[in-house]
Amino acid sequence: MSRKKSSPSPGALAQRRFRERMKEMGLSPYQVFIREEHKEALSRIEQTLRLPTLPSYVYLMDNHAMAHHWTTHSLFEALHASDYVKEGRAQITLEHAPEAVIHIEAHDHGDLPMQMLASGTEVHVSTVLCLASSVKDRSTFNEACLRLNPIYPLSNIGLSTVHGEDAYIVFGQLSALSPLANVIEEIHTLGHCATQAAHELHSHLH
Repeated sequence: MSRKKSSPSPGALAQRRFRERMKEMGLSPYQVFIREEHKEALSRIEQTLRLPTLPSYVYLMDNHAMAHHWTTHSLFEALHASDYVKEGRAQITLEHAPEAVIHIEAHDHGDLPMQMLASGTEVHVSTVLCLASSVKDRSTFNEACLRLNPIYPLSNIGLSTVHGEDAYIVFGQLSALSPLANVIEEIHTLGHCATQAAHELHSHLH
């Protein structure tokens, strides 16, 4: 008596669709062997390695922690002096009130606006995905966001208040001891994930 085949689980179907999208983009899976303590570094650069041309700063990445935590002001000064800004790949400004925040216009990602700040032991970076008022159905949209998070695990989608209005944001964080090249990589990763999320979720907006 033949055993009836069970239907694939939603998780298995999502993974299958993800693999199919990756193949359509011309990407290939590779197995790598690394030290356990370097797995975060590997996951951070995976998104960038999917690009046809690697940004120059990728070759400068250093996973050794710095001796002192970044502050928002010191991070702004370092970014301002970096090739990333000098080469015109991004424009940054520093806002002081009510707290110091770095505003980033990421030219690599269609002038996507981002905000970055250092707080305690972490550096936070975020961008607005859409206003909640522009969503057709919040429940359906929330489920779609939750399904995207495992596909783009290096950034997250959440709900925040922006200028007094609910807004969906894409955000990420890393250690305030991270080298500057890793901070720049986080900006690039967030820009990539936000752009992909906007494309995936476009049909849910008015």
